[in-house]
Amino acid sequence: KLGYCYMKRSINKLFVSIILLFSCTDKVVEQLPITTNSEKARKHYQKAREYYLTTDFPEGWSSLDSALAIDPNFAMASLIRWHPDPSIRAKNRKKAYSLINTVSDAEKYILNANRCEDEGNLDSALFYIKKLVEKYPNSYESYNELGVIYGSRNELKLAEEAFKESIEIYPDNYMAYTYLFGQHVMYGYYDLLPTEERDINIGLKYAEKLIELKPNSAHGFHAKANCYRQLGEFEKAIPLYDKSVELSKGTTAEASENYVSAHNIMFAGDFEKARERYKQALKVVKDTQTETSIKTFITISYLFQRNFEGALDNLYSMEESFKKSKKIDSSYLLWQLREIERLKFICYAHNQMEKESQKALDKTIELNEKFVNMSKDETGVKQHKAYKTSHTAWNDILFGNYVLAKERLNELNKIVSSYQDPTALWLYNGLMGMLHLMEGNPEKGEKMFEKTDNRNPYFNYFKALTLKANGKKEEAKTILSDISNENFSYLELSLVKELAKSQLNKI
Repeated sequence: KLGYCYMKRSINKLFVSIILLFSCTDKVVEQLPITTNSEKARKHYQKAREYYLTTDFPEGWSSLDSALAIDPNFAMASLIRWHPDPSIRAKNRKKAYSLINTVSDAEKYILNANRCEDEGNLDSALFYIKKLVEKYPNSYESYNELGVIYGSRNELKLAEEAFKESIEIYPDNYMAYTYLFGQHVMYGYYDLLPTEERDINIGLKYAEKLIELKPNSAHGFHAKANCYRQLGEFEKAIPLYDKSVELSKGTTAEASENYVSAHNIMFAGDFEKARERYKQALKVVKDTQTETSIKTFITISYLFQRNFEGALDNLYSMEESFKKSKKIDSSYLLWQLREIERLKFICYAHNQMEKESQKALDKTIELNEKFVNMSKDETGVKQHKAYKTSHTAWNDILFGNYVLAKERLNELNKIVSSYQDPTALWLYNGLMGMLHLMEGNPEKGEKMFEKTDNRNPYFNYFKALTLKANGKKEEAKTILSDISNENFSYLELSLVKELAKSQLNKI
């Protein structure tokens, strides 16, 4: 997660300061202290944070690069300087952590929390952010940080309370409104509530607030359009997506706003027109990460149609393009090739092509091991065993190798049980639920699915089959209906949406 803090003035020396401002309630509001040695670096950092608020990330990265060029020891700038190459991203964060003894107490809490989160220790991460709130109770930024860490822990009601508290302190808190919106309507990486707890009307209210606060930003219009897309009112969404495209002209966001409008076309039922819009987005793309995202969405568009051949053709084309590219370095290339191979594995496995699936799985594991070793990411190296074990068990389940799958899942349980993270067992529980269902033991399967991520449509689909097998047809119908009516483009949904529609017709 990102550390969200502000900076104040400096003149040729290291400084720490707190900005005081007044909200409309005349309450004194603290902004957290930030350490840098340059006023120019501070301004670039502030600009980056503004870009981050509206998800204009590449512009934000450029501003952070400017800040770090002026002040290479700017800890918070290093911390939030995300990079598509994971090895560079890890290097930036390690640099930030190395500066922990040179910064304010607020920054120390944030840096320690981020470091713990990188290591998979969400309990300690929460401890440090609570310390931040305790020391800076009049800072809306403290409560923003608290909301983010609660969201990471899937403690979503507590996250909501934290963001609402931050708005009480500072009513124009754009970040809080964005995260609260993201609890009710899918938008990027935000932490969604379970399906039955989401409320589109609440989402619309927050989207309107985002438009009010930043009327010249594509972000709020995009958010509002997502509400109508979720409702299946695709025609209502079109002018809002068009507005977001118009407002993003000439920026790196132009391509992403175009491809999101393609999602809307796809869910309205015109897959060919949607793929033409994806290709249109590729014509205006300005960064490698967004280009890769668009090509991946084309792959996913085929999966929504259960067209595995089309998906695989696109993946092989992506692989060839990456291997020919001279613009990316070796670690980023390795990461992308691993992701492409993993998608091949998923396609082959779900199309019941066992030999091809095993070959792609072996390659995926090999590339992941090479990547974590190259990146020298200690946490990644530790997690590789879980990565290998979970993917191998998944493959075994899909091809009926249940004895092997159970052995691997028992091993996975031992690995992840040591993680200090309340979500650590989600994957194990979901895969074990699938295994019990396919072994003909839906009663045990239902118990496992109750303990997995209830926002994951892939596992929810198998949960619905389990409930159906246990005679709970109405509960199964509710889940299958939710999956069938979901209108957002991501891998887990693409694998089961058509299957859910088919099962719904059989109940």
